[in-house]
Amino acid sequence: MRAQREDRAQVVVSPHPDDAVWSLGGRLAHWVARGVPVTVVTVFDGAQPVSEPVSASVSASAAGSASDTGACRPHDRLPPAHPLPSRRIPASGSSPPDDPDAWRHVARPAIRRREDRAALGELGVGHVSLGFADAALRTSDGRYRYRSAPRLFAARHPDDHGLPGAIRDALRPLCPPGTRVHGPLAAGRHVDHVVSRAAVERLAAPGTAWYEDFPYPLRRRDHDGLAPSCHPLADAEVERWLAAALHYASQAEALFGGGDGLRRALLARARAHGGEAGAAHADRHWLPAEPEGPPSAHW
Repeated sequence: MRAQREDRAQVVVSPHPDDAVWSLGGRLAHWVARGVPVTVVTVFDGAQPVSEPVSASVSASAAGSASDTGACRPHDRLPPAHPLPSRRIPASGSSPPDDPDAWRHVARPAIRRREDRAALGELGVGHVSLGFADAALRTSDGRYRYRSAPRLFAARHPDDHGLPGAIRDALRPLCPPGTRVHGPLAAGRHVDHVVSRAAVERLAAPGTAWYEDFPYPLRRRDHDGLAPSCHPLADAEVERWLAAALHYASQAEALFGGGDGLRRALLARARAHGGEAGAAHADRHWLPAEPEGPPSAHW
């Protein structure tokens, strides 16, 4: 069983603004309460670019990135940011007939960044913005790369193939030796989550841990070669987590019908994991499987 230092710096790679808080906010609260250095790195939280026109069939208000890599500005240190909830768009991915791109509006970067700042501030964690444009807003040759919401969960656009390497390069200086890196399992297969996982895999930081992307269901292929580890959450950690999670009001409304629905969904998952850990609530993460014994429950 591995023993891992509780004072070890933690870096959590969050594809979009709410991913880190919704998926492992209880753990963030746990670390902060113990004085552990924690930084959330938001990948796809770039501002809506205005330099590249989009085709006449799409709305200018939801224009995508002006670059072929999907990065609309160099990564920089900023308050929390988050671009879009498209990764968990309702299954239909439908839009009103008069506005086929209405589903993209939920990805408004300014709103999502504001919510992210409030949520991470609530928890008291550090934050770095990489500034890459969300998949719902990325363009090539004046057209959206992903023409409909369902396509965000299908094959990656050819112009996105360079993103994992670019993100890895941006992450590398943020993860010095000794840092514990946490990446998304990419449950649900949203393209931005898949790209983020690929970037973390390329980073190849020793001891990388993987978290379950909320609210997607987990499938076996998401955790092949990994072993689960559950850790009970104290009541105070759960309450801090929920308070932070509710700051993502635009996403809570779009995906759960409001804060009450989000709170119920978060608690349901924490209770399910708590059952595995013999506690009321718990967090579950995944580590490389070790033949000699189960993975450590220490963070």
